[in-house]
Amino acid sequence: MLHAETSNDLMRQIIRTKKAFILRHIMVWAIFITYELSLIELTVGLNASLVHYAFFYLLNIGLFYFNAHVILDFAFFQTSKSILVAAIFIAIEIVFYLLIKLQCENFWNGESWLSLSFTLSHGKLWLSNIFREIFFIGFSTAYWSMLYMIRFKERNHAIEKEQLLQKSQTLELENKYITAENAYLQNQISPHLLFNSLSFIYNAIHQVSPKAGNCVMLLADIMRYSLINSEDNRTVPLLDEVAQIEKLIELSGLRHEHKIFISFQKKGRLKGIHILPLILITLVENMIKHGGVGDVTKPGKILLDSQENFLTFKTINEKRTSTLYTRTGIGLKNIEKRLANFYPGKYTLEIKDETEDFIVSISINL
Repeated sequence: MLHAETSNDLMRQIIRTKKAFILRHIMVWAIFITYELSLIELTVGLNASLVHYAFFYLLNIGLFYFNAHVILDFAFFQTSKSILVAAIFIAIEIVFYLLIKLQCENFWNGESWLSLSFTLSHGKLWLSNIFREIFFIGFSTAYWSMLYMIRFKERNHAIEKEQLLQKSQTLELENKYITAENAYLQNQISPHLLFNSLSFIYNAIHQVSPKAGNCVMLLADIMRYSLINSEDNRTVPLLDEVAQIEKLIELSGLRHEHKIFISFQKKGRLKGIHILPLILITLVENMIKHGGVGDVTKPGKILLDSQENFLTFKTINEKRTSTLYTRTGIGLKNIEKRLANFYPGKYTLEIKDETEDFIVSISINL
């Protein structure tokens, strides 16, 4: 009976997780489509029926998931020459999708189904459709890369944690468990697949959209920085952490059309100082994700003060009334665990949840 109840609970948990996953995807697509249609309406005006737009958006969404869960799954998990196979199949995918798209356009315009006559206007239509395909394929590849990187990381962490828990009776293995836990909190599994995919995305889209290409390269730099510093006993120059914070701010600005406002003030001696990596940048990421930093009259503030062997880092942001992200506090808890493991008795972490502002302050005796 107990086993059956446990199985039922597990099944219900899986169903809830799948429903939440599907709901998040629906919300993201709804926001994306609403944004695009609103932009079209405000600039050139909608020149077709909503049914017309709905059909072609469904076609593009189908391309997004087909590329991620059919082509990339097959190329990277069923073949030995993953990059080459993926490139070939994506090229074929682009051709077939273009033909389907053009035939559908002919249907909507009342033309012959097999008409592929080429004029200057047709050439512009072909070119715009190819650019649209590359756009959805690029972001589909990014989605696939992040999805499987997270799954791979969680699976490996679960296996490692299980092995260490079985032998945690000795002090040596207990220390290994702390090291493994910190490595997990720091998200430091080396997903070479991610960088291969990001390089492919950059090569595919940087000539079409320099802005999107710049975003990909900034993301790759930040991810590479986090992966290089994978050892728990390794510190990094403070200047490196500061440089990554500035890249994160720049990347967030590009994502939000430069509608985020953050002031980053640095005082004291930064050169020659070493700290535990990814502590400061995680606080900034948390501020951008959950805080209100979209008001130019009240920007988010980052204050860094390094005096001799004492480091103070503070983020101040206006509280956001609504957000797409659920506040779990996991990020701040992970930071506190890492600080406690590496700077025992030599740090303070203060969190102030005030009426209008949210303030996080860290002080470390280096």
